[in-house]
Amino acid sequence: MDPRNRKQIETIHRLGLKLEKSTTGELQFSMNQESLFDLRQLEHLKNLISNLSSSEDLDLARLASIEKHLTPGMTLKHFVSFMIPFERLLHKNLQDDDFLVSSQDHPAAQANLAKFPLVLVLDNIRSAFNVGSIFRTAECLGAKKIMLCGYTPLPTQWKVEKTAMGTEDYLEWEEGGKTFDCIQNLKQQGYWIIALETAEKAQDLYLEFPHQPTAFIFGNERFGLDPEILKIADDIRIIPLHGRKNSLNVGVTAAIAGFEWVRQWKIKK
Repeated sequence: MDPRNRKQIETIHRLGLKLEKSTTGELQFSMNQESLFDLRQLEHLKNLISNLSSSEDLDLARLASIEKHLTPGMTLKHFVSFMIPFERLLHKNLQDDDFLVSSQDHPAAQANLAKFPLVLVLDNIRSAFNVGSIFRTAECLGAKKIMLCGYTPLPTQWKVEKTAMGTEDYLEWEEGGKTFDCIQNLKQQGYWIIALETAEKAQDLYLEFPHQPTAFIFGNERFGLDPEILKIADDIRIIPLHGRKNSLNVGVTAAIAGFEWVRQWKIKK
C-alpha cells in the first residue's frame, strides 16, 4: 500500500477504535440519547472516509461509500461491521506468535478417515486468528465442514491461512451468507442446531447430546449471537466456568464443545 494511503487508513482506524472504545455497549443506549457515539468525532470519521472517494487506489475509493452507513442512531455492532474493511487493510487482526511444530503430521491414509457429522457455523467472527484456530481444531477433531457467515474472514486471507496451518486444504468449508439462512438450510438437511452462548436458558455443555448430525453455532467475539439466532436453535449450551470471567475465547470454546460432542458420539456409536 502506498505510504500516503496507509496513513489515511491508519487515521481512520485509530479514530474508529477510539469511537468503539468510548462506548460501553448497546446497553448504554436509551431513548433519551441521540447516539452511542460522540457526534463530533463521528462526523470527523465520516469526512475522512468520504475523502477516500478521490483516491487513485480503486479499492480505497470504493470504501468511501461506507460513510453513508455511519448514522448517529446506529448500534455499536453496526458500527464495528463497517470498520472491519479498514482493520483488514492494515492487517490489524489478532495473530498467534510464530512457533514451530515439533511433531510430524499423520500420513494421508489416516487423515482420510470418515468425518463425523459435525458442522461448525461461524457467525461474524472478527479475528482471522480465531478463524484459523477453529479450522485447525475442526480438522483435528474430524468435523465434516465449516460454514463462514457474515463478515467472518475466509481461508483465502493470509492470516487465516497462516493460523490454520494448511488444514483449510483438508476440511470442507463454504461461505454461509446470512447466519439465519444458513441455519435454516442445515435444519432442512437434518442437523440438530446447538448455539454456544452465555444465555439465560442455556444448558450445561456436558449434558447428553442427541445422537444425530449436529451443527454448532459460534458468535462474534464481542457481541455473541443475535436473539433471532438463539430462537431458531434447537438447543443452547454453555460451558460451565468457575472463575470470575463468564466467557472463553471463541476458538477455545469451539475446541471444548467439538471434542465433547465427538466423545459422546463415539460412546453411542
